[in-house]
Amino acid sequence: MSDSRGTDTRGIVVGRPAVAGDPSTPRVPATAWGAARSLPIRVLALFGLLGFAASAIGSWIPSLWGDEAASIMSAERSWASLLPMLGTVDAVHGLYYALLHVWIDLFGASTFSVRLPSAIAIGIATAGVALLGTKLAGRTVGIIAAAMFIVLPRVTYMGEEARSYALTIALVVWLTVAFIALASSREKRVMPWVAFGALFAFACVLFIYTSLFVLVYAVIAWNMRADRPTLWRAGIALGSGGVIALPVIVISYLERNQIAFLASRSNNNPTGLFVSPWFDNLTLAILSWTLIVAGIVIGIAVTVRQCRGLTTPSKLVALYRPAARRLPSLLVVASAWLFIPGVLLWIGDRVTPLYSPRYLSSTSPAIVILVAIGIVAIARTVRAKWLVPILAVAVIAASLPTWYGQRGPYAKNGGTDWGTVAAAIEKRAAPGEAVVFDDNTRPSRKPRLALRLYPEAFTKLDDVGLITPFDETDGLWDVVVPAADSPALVDDYHTVWVVLATPSFTNAPESQAKVLPAFEEAGFTISDEVHLHRTVLYKMTRGQQ
Repeated sequence: MSDSRGTDTRGIVVGRPAVAGDPSTPRVPATAWGAARSLPIRVLALFGLLGFAASAIGSWIPSLWGDEAASIMSAERSWASLLPMLGTVDAVHGLYYALLHVWIDLFGASTFSVRLPSAIAIGIATAGVALLGTKLAGRTVGIIAAAMFIVLPRVTYMGEEARSYALTIALVVWLTVAFIALASSREKRVMPWVAFGALFAFACVLFIYTSLFVLVYAVIAWNMRADRPTLWRAGIALGSGGVIALPVIVISYLERNQIAFLASRSNNNPTGLFVSPWFDNLTLAILSWTLIVAGIVIGIAVTVRQCRGLTTPSKLVALYRPAARRLPSLLVVASAWLFIPGVLLWIGDRVTPLYSPRYLSSTSPAIVILVAIGIVAIARTVRAKWLVPILAVAVIAASLPTWYGQRGPYAKNGGTDWGTVAAAIEKRAAPGEAVVFDDNTRPSRKPRLALRLYPEAFTKLDDVGLITPFDETDGLWDVVVPAADSPALVDDYHTVWVVLATPSFTNAPESQAKVLPAFEEAGFTISDEVHLHRTVLYKMTRGQQ
């Protein structure tokens, strides 16, 4: 959009080249992406640092949980043990396990260490959000979107979790940046497109639902009115990436029964579709969706007015139409990014279990961008600049209680307390005693995972119920003797620690109820018990040997 003097709303002269020494015509790069105003590198780095810090601070406090146990235990396997496991289960996470394997070899498997790559990824993603928003809709949108992204509940949750979602978020952000940069400049060189295709393949292998972004990029290319050669190059790059990732996608499909449990979860409701994927609290969700709807409605109104030749404030037009030629509308980019993966997963979930709110983590950048557009659109429509900081601060403030809650010791899924279990055992147990773990929960909630995740706390104890360690199987978990049958294994022990899940955590209360009586029949009595958040420790002793 340009005014009568031939200058667009961001001060870039259109229609004639830059002239050296002429202050009215700044130096404009040749490509459309390069022509768009950006943020200084130091500002992008600052946003990246803030994004990293918000996720990393306190990440060592919450106990590790079942999905993280799968990550860490798989990554701690030898390469010879990991590959057969992936042929049976969790091929969809295989690349992440391999990356985490290397990371643990270098930096260890402490809670902070295994979650640190996710925090780093969120920092990288934050810088990308700031860059993308600024390039396509101006600095105000870029800065607000990045600031909200830093504290968005889904982002800060994944930024402190040893899973692949944070890395996927970062990859999707920069894939989108790269796609727009290449397509808008009509890049003809082969290697940039090869690099883009390789990065897309990597992202698809890391998280197979990234393959849905083929349709997102198709919509973006349509909005950019990309020429036919560019469409061919983009199609070949995306198609090649998909072909490279295809074996993992096929194996993951064959292992789909491992997510069959999603069918029993009630995520297909307003909370599961519009709150849980990004916000975690209703106040933030209502505020954000209100701003998103406002931004979309104003954008449609602006488009209609322009089509009818009606006068529209130039700053409002600039929000929805980039000044640099061939760049897409940020509203279109973010809308496609947010809605296409979600709608496709929702439709697919009608056929077979596919959907969990966390699977939309990679759309988190899109939702903050849409909120930022809504904030700026409202302020420019009513011509009240002061609304921008007020609305932005309101969104950020609504996010902060969730950020704080995520840093509690039992903040992870289900309120696991294995870190607390490990600390209690380390403090109370003595060398030469035995430990027996409840096996009457689903595998990802079994208390014995405390031993695998915090092994240093259990070094004094004998794990008498272990039959086959997890890394000698082609599955995720240890093979063990049922807890109720364990008294036969402790004839030589005076003290046994029995670690049971609380009733709300067990899925076989009848079997669990047999454990303590079995030890009592073997001559043990309860000499101490420690009630924790999701676990109870029983110290069972009997007469002197």
